[in-house]
Amino acid sequence: MSQPLRPQSAPEAVNRPLDAASVEIRDDFWSVYTDLVRDVVIPYQWEALNDRVEGAVPSRAIRNFRIAAGLEEGAFEGFVFQDSDLYKWLEALAYRLATHPDPDWERIADGMFDLIGAAQEEDGYLQTYFQIKAPDEKWTNLGEAHELYCAGHYIEAAVAYWQATGKRKALDIAVRLADCIGRTFGPGEGQLNGYDGHQEIELALVKLYRATGEERFLRLSSFFIDARGQSPSF
Repeated sequence: MSQPLRPQSAPEAVNRPLDAASVEIRDDFWSVYTDLVRDVVIPYQWEALNDRVEGAVPSRAIRNFRIAAGLEEGAFEGFVFQDSDLYKWLEALAYRLATHPDPDWERIADGMFDLIGAAQEEDGYLQTYFQIKAPDEKWTNLGEAHELYCAGHYIEAAVAYWQATGKRKALDIAVRLADCIGRTFGPGEGQLNGYDGHQEIELALVKLYRATGEERFLRLSSFFIDARGQSPSF
């Protein structure tokens, strides 16, 4: 296992935004909403992801990961892109921890990244719909199945959490996932010369490049951007 990197370790010549911990919002308008997200929305969404909100349609997002990890038996439930609900929440929580550290929430996040890592396949593939319901249909419906879209949201969450905590595990999962995608997509023989129907992976790979300094992720992002819109259409 490689040693944890320091945040913002990519080459200094690359322009990049400030991380969340470097910015403090003190404003009569925006502070109300940042406090609301931190104190109300994130805890509420955690309850919803665990199917504990009375009267709400069950999410099943966390349960799907437990099934994919072999910790529970059952069928996939939810939309094909259901995994992204957990990823987006983890990214929001990472931004919260960057500005307001909290050991209890950090333990919860660690547990979720442990679960995601347990669900990830040996080759790095990660999307519970296909792992549970349709393992023979991976990468066959790029227009609508949003595999790369979900991967992008995981990568963004992992980078944000690493920046907030310095913990490398979430980022290692993201690197394995991105390398799986890099082996699958590209102009080479046996690769898919295509892209996702929902743009997201492109910006996530740039963030992963900035976090790791590994140029292969920047090249992969460039491939997806350049492939989109070509004629004949993929």
